[in-house]
Amino acid sequence: MEDNYFPCSPQLLKEPLSYADLVENGAEFEVDMSEQVNACKEFLGDDSDSDYEDAEGVDNEALLSPWTQSFGELRALMHMIDEHIYKRITREGHVDRDLVPEKARVSIRYSGYWEGEGHPFDSSMLRGTKFEFETGQKMVIEGLEAAVRTMRPYEQAEFIISYKLLFRELGCPPRIKPMADALFKVEVIDFSLIGDAEAIDAIPKEDRDKFCVVYPKAQDMHLYGKDCVKRGSYRNAATAFERAINSLNYCRMANDEQERRQTELLITLTQNLMIVYNKLNKPQRVCIMMKSLRRLTENNPSCKALFQEGRALAALGEYDRARKVFLQAQSKQPENTQISDEIISMNKRISKYEEASRDLWSRAFSVKNSKSAGPKTAADLEKEAKEQSFKDEIKDIIEEFENSGDKSMGFSRKMFSDAQFGIICDLVKDHNMKLTLSPIHEDVLTLSKLEVKSD
Repeated sequence: MEDNYFPCSPQLLKEPLSYADLVENGAEFEVDMSEQVNACKEFLGDDSDSDYEDAEGVDNEALLSPWTQSFGELRALMHMIDEHIYKRITREGHVDRDLVPEKARVSIRYSGYWEGEGHPFDSSMLRGTKFEFETGQKMVIEGLEAAVRTMRPYEQAEFIISYKLLFRELGCPPRIKPMADALFKVEVIDFSLIGDAEAIDAIPKEDRDKFCVVYPKAQDMHLYGKDCVKRGSYRNAATAFERAINSLNYCRMANDEQERRQTELLITLTQNLMIVYNKLNKPQRVCIMMKSLRRLTENNPSCKALFQEGRALAALGEYDRARKVFLQAQSKQPENTQISDEIISMNKRISKYEEASRDLWSRAFSVKNSKSAGPKTAADLEKEAKEQSFKDEIKDIIEEFENSGDKSMGFSRKMFSDAQFGIICDLVKDHNMKLTLSPIHEDVLTLSKLEVKSD
């Protein structure tokens, strides 16, 4: 018997047994069952300690066994899948969908019954949620996965599964009977392909530039990335999409058809990567990917891509550009309320930003114009000397920045008094530079060089 199908963990004897006593007189001992029931649950895929008697708010009619007579009579009404599994469909699934494949994440509802018993020994319905697992990974008992693999989404069916594909000869008493066949009511809610995280690694080095070899592996990585997104594992999703894109870009195309297929998959991967980067709060990378996407689409990106670019630009404080991009997206889908909401939000942010900028500059110039006239005292002279020293220091910093290769320099407004800030504004203007208020952090200012337009 294979170890994979033993649901119960080994137990240590409280008292040692000698080989002589065991052979000549035999021995009797008791097994501590406290941990074995939990082991059985884990093996079956159970993630709850609930039992039937403890369940609340459960529809008892839905939990009752559909058959309490002998399994022999029920088998006569069923279709034999193989010598270990019999099946009866109680609700047809979607005929346009495939059967659950080997590498998929499948969501089901199920209940399991022993022969002649009306209440389930295990049921996902007791927990009030669907049960999800990956096929091909031995995450549930062999018989249950084999049954699910014969079903389509939306399908409901009943199965009699042999103990040989369940808990084998030993079982796990008292809850799991030894050598006991079981009746399972199963509903497949849906499934999604999960791809392969290691698909690219499996390609031999000499084949990594061959499209016919790389393309299906890139599709596998794409599926894996999508599955990661569904589970909220955005970093893994980003890695999968990035690796798929890199592998496709490295390929050599043999004809126009291969180039078309490469471009289509690259567009899909790039759009999905933009979504993930926004989830990871990496707006700069979103904008970089948009440049690639515009090249792939001949500057005609989808509404989906424009929407993601708009969100990234908004996160960077580029409200005017974000609004323009959202308007482009709206032209492609005028009825999309999500895009309309983003445009309204951009309009409010732009208005607030402009108001804050006007207030900032008005305060700066009011300081400049408020200098009082009259005879200078010793205190006035000392103050002027300090201001001149501050002005010389700031002038040196600005000139050093002017001669550097940097395009911008940030600093905090809180560092300076109103009078000092007025001096800074004058120097910025004298050196033909621009001082802007951050739309994200109210006290952060950015000094930048004005671009000189060529004729």
